[in-house]
Amino acid sequence: MATVGKTIRRGVTAALLLAGTSTMTHGFIGAEEFGPSGDWAIQIREKMVCTQCSLAEVQKLQPNNSQLYQLTYRQEQGVMEVSWVSNTRWWNHLTVPRLRIRGEESLVQKLTAEENLLKEVEVSGILNSSQILDLNAVTIRG
Repeated sequence: MATVGKTIRRGVTAALLLAGTSTMTHGFIGAEEFGPSGDWAIQIREKMVCTQCSLAEVQKLQPNNSQLYQLTYRQEQGVMEVSWVSNTRWWNHLTVPRLRIRGEESLVQKLTAEENLLKEVEVSGILNSSQILDLNAVTIRG
């Protein structure tokens, strides 16, 4: 009888472990993380080149720089220079070098603060197919 009890306990334990690991894998394809409706978790290392400026203005000064992207937040805009992205596969889906950003006001202020211009900043968020980046975190690195 003791061996039957051990067998049942092992079976229940194995079933619970399998159920736990199958729910943990939801949201991943290979090593790529995704969210609902084609949203992708992404990290970006960048530096804000300017605030209250347009991509066209900066491109006049740096015509060969293909790493420039315009950020728009409500009625404001600025330009960032991207040096690294965690997921180039999804980043390359951008059709134009423009992103709208959403998030807590404090994150947007940290990203666009004048004292952080030209400093390396790491941004984490969710990028969707409409080129909207929902900010989760902004870390000043330099």
